[in-house]
Amino acid sequence: MKFSTKLILSMTILVAVLFSVGGTILISRNFKHSLETAAAQNVEQHLLERYAIESNMINYILSGESYSEDKVADYAKRLSGYTGGQNKVMALYSDAGKVLYTNLPPLSDKNMEAILSQEGNTYLIRQADGLKYMLLTSQLEIDKNMVLLVSAYDITGLFSERDRQLQDFLLLDGIVILLCVLAIGLMTHVLTGPIQKLNNTSLHIANGAYKERTRIRSSDEIGQLSRNFDLMADAIEQQIDELQLSVRQRDDFINAFSHEIKTPMTAIIGYADILRTSATDKEKQIRYSRTIYQESRRLEELSRKLMDLMFCSEENLTTGPQPVYTIVHRLHQQMEPLLEGIRLSIAVEPASVVADASLLDCLLRNLILNAKKADPKDRTIELYGKIKDQAYRFSVEDSGCGIPPEELARITEPFYMIDKSRSRAMGGSGLGLFICSKIADLHHTKLHFESELGIGTTVWFELEVAKDI
Repeated sequence: MKFSTKLILSMTILVAVLFSVGGTILISRNFKHSLETAAAQNVEQHLLERYAIESNMINYILSGESYSEDKVADYAKRLSGYTGGQNKVMALYSDAGKVLYTNLPPLSDKNMEAILSQEGNTYLIRQADGLKYMLLTSQLEIDKNMVLLVSAYDITGLFSERDRQLQDFLLLDGIVILLCVLAIGLMTHVLTGPIQKLNNTSLHIANGAYKERTRIRSSDEIGQLSRNFDLMADAIEQQIDELQLSVRQRDDFINAFSHEIKTPMTAIIGYADILRTSATDKEKQIRYSRTIYQESRRLEELSRKLMDLMFCSEENLTTGPQPVYTIVHRLHQQMEPLLEGIRLSIAVEPASVVADASLLDCLLRNLILNAKKADPKDRTIELYGKIKDQAYRFSVEDSGCGIPPEELARITEPFYMIDKSRSRAMGGSGLGLFICSKIADLHHTKLHFESELGIGTTVWFELEVAKDI
């Protein structure tokens, strides 16, 4: 069963029960009030009838007449006939239970027994001949003779009015319930519309429509839920985009890596096979051996870059205060045999930076080696370090060939090389700047490139200055 149907049924049942109970109580109270008013009037009328009979009989006795049951019955008959017998319905009984006079409607013996045993101003309600009667009983003492007076009053109109009110109320109750169903159905449609939209949107997202949003504009809880749902959908879409990008990058990386390995391996196997199976002169042997050596160095460099890349992860990151002087001193010792005649000029301000020591070494080493491949005209690579705007900025500058402006956006992609033949000739793999970019991301910074063709390139990044310098 739908939530809207449950809401309509529950609200309709609640309204129907409350309205019905309220109306029934109101009619019951009105009927009770009318019955009490009629009872008070009938008690008063009964007392008047009693006094009339007593007064008449006393006048008989005072005039010298003797008491007789026939005279009492005769007066009761005349008293009931004053209004044509329509309203005064009564009966007189002697002390011995003899019926002196009666025009009561036919009642059962059990009812008569209950009527005759009444005490005080209480009354009984009984039905006879299809009519409702209120019966009151009192005793009269006439010349030491006890007479029982029973008066019956037609109150059928009270019950008819109550029944009429109940019928009218049932009709009104039905109309109200029908209107409530229509009104509650309309309100439920309006109130559950946003929920239905949330449901439809969630189904669309589950089916792959990740850009679908609810965009419900309201200030209530459903509006808040809608905004939170849209935020969740944004986060999911972003994560899926990042996952898809990661998958594409992984596939691209594997394809490029396979290609990079295949090229030197093909050359090594080919030239080695020539040396193994063919008689060649010394000059060709030297040339083939040099090619095998160069391609082997390329594979060695590629494996070293891959090891650096595998180490670039959050799990392996251990940051702490690193003195800049210690970093550059160690770096100078490492780089001197690798630069092959190119001078590394270092000028740094004393400070400590928050970094992982091994990853920072790898980052600076790759930037310096990349500057070396640019073939600086003055055979010098400059490494600067200075405090700038509450951060420590490292800069690596060269006077090499420079980078075309249209290539700057792609130089940190894995295996991307501007001049592939020149880069391979110098042992490049296209992973150096990609590793540098990954290390910068791990330190919550990024690489900035400033380059002009034929003039040179500057690469810089900033790290947090450690407080305990």
